Amino acid sequence: MFFVAHLGFAAAPAAMVSGWWGENRGFADKAPDLRWLLAGAVLPDIVDKAIGQLFFKPYFENGRIFAHTLVVVLALFVVGTCEWKRRGDNRILLLACGVAAHLVLDRIWTEPATAYWPALGPFKKNPSMGTLLDQIREYLRDPAFWATELAGAAVLVASLRYLGIGNAGALRAFLAHGTSPTLSQYELRHWGQAPPRA
Repeated sequence: MFFVAHLGFAAAPAAMVSGWWGENRGFADKAPDLRWLLAGAVLPDIVDKAIGQLFFKPYFENGRIFAHTLVVVLALFVVGTCEWKRRGDNRILLLACGVAAHLVLDRIWTEPATAYWPALGPFKKNPSMGTLLDQIREYLRDPAFWATELAGAAVLVASLRYLGIGNAGALRAFLAHGTSPTLSQYELRHWGQAPPRA
C-alpha cells in the first residue's frame, strides 16, 4: 500500500472509535488530535525509505527496516501510555496506533526478519531493489496501486465527513489545529457520563 491508502484505512477505524467514545463516554479534556494517528500511518515509510533506500541504500537495500519493527511500535505504545496517564497527553499513543495500523496493512508478519528485529538477526537485503524513483515509477504503472489508492482516498474522505470535516474551512481547521466538529462537541465531559443528546 502507498500513501493515501495508508491514511484512509487508518482513518476509518480511528474515526469510528473516537466518535463512539465521544458519544458514549465523552472526553475528559480535549478531543483526540487525529493528525497524530494519520502521521503515524505514513511515518514508517517516510523514515525507512529515506534511510534504507535513499541515504543508506548500499548498506540496507531495504525499505522496511527500523520503523517497521514491532519493537519500535511497542516502545511507542509504552511511552504513549505513560504520557497519557501522567499528563493526559495522548498524542504519542495516537502516533503508535497509526504506526501499528501501517504495519497491519503492510502485513509485516510476512517479513519476520523485519517484524521481529533484532531477534532474528539483521534486516534482509534485496540487492535487486531499484532506486526509490524506479519503484515510484513502477507503482504508477500498476493498476492495483491506483485501485488501492482510490479506495483509500474514498475511505479517507468518508472518515473526514464522519468527523464533520465536510468543507474547506473545516479541513483547514483540522490540518492547522487537529479539531473536528463531531469530536469537539464531546469535549470537557466527565468520564462515564454520556453527553446530552440533541
